[in-house]
Amino acid sequence: MSEPVKTECKDPAGHWLHLCELRKQGRQKELSDLMEDPGHRCLNCNAVAKHAKNLCNPSPFIKI
Repeated sequence: MSEPVKTECKDPAGHWLHLCELRKQGRQKELSDLMEDPGHRCLNCNAVAKHAKNLCNPSPFIKI
């Protein structure tokens, strides 16, 4: 059996900038802007963002 995946935030001090937190606050306009032309994916929730700083557990991906 595989071990559970940790879903902790890698940057708790900057969590207020993360998409999940902005989504909780209902800040849709900011979310749309941050998700435009994404280059990173959150390994916790699969959200995508332009900048890694806006995700709890970011991983870059290659656009094709």
